[in-house]
Amino acid sequence: MQKAIAVWAAALATLTALAWAGSARAHHSGYMYATTPIWVKGTVVGVEHVNPHTVINLEDTSEDGTVRRWAVEGPGQAQIERMRIGMDVPQVGDVLQFCAFPYKSAAELSSIFPGVDFSARRLGQATDGSARQFVAGHVMMTADGEKRFWEPHGLIGECIRSSNEPRQSWLDFLNSSPRARDGWCEQRRYAAVQSSESLQAFVAEIDGLIDRPCA
Repeated sequence: MQKAIAVWAAALATLTALAWAGSARAHHSGYMYATTPIWVKGTVVGVEHVNPHTVINLEDTSEDGTVRRWAVEGPGQAQIERMRIGMDVPQVGDVLQFCAFPYKSAAELSSIFPGVDFSARRLGQATDGSARQFVAGHVMMTADGEKRFWEPHGLIGECIRSSNEPRQSWLDFLNSSPRARDGWCEQRRYAAVQSSESLQAFVAEIDGLIDRPCA
């Protein structure tokens, strides 16, 4: 288990370094990730306090009894310590839902970073040896409906558009969380937003409703 974690962390660190070397903005604008979110929900079965990302392991069971396992990436342990958000780290047994962004396919990533082999980027396994799907957990939602801005890689606009939550709850979130508002404003310069007229219009609409619109 520890070996698998180390392999994954090393691979992700290499990818991050390559992205920074080529373009810091490319990495942080989410070029590694799909731009369409998926919503994952499950029970926390473990939390890995590692860098460059902490990993929350979730399990959920579908109606046909199939158990799915997710490895939800969040802030690195060093970042959690700097930000003093240790109390926000979930505990085993918590039920959580994430607006998450999966990694692009190995072929797509290799076309962005030629010469890099991404075929083994999901080497992590659960304790029973079963595969886990890695995703970036952009927004975390607790069982009582509280939202937390978790992993910066993602598009809050797409989370809102794909959510069943009332829009006012998202406005309250953006108004009350400085990190969420910063992420909201940052997304406006991402290629995925700039290339989509409908998403640009949606972001502009929401921006006009929050207490402190982006400058």
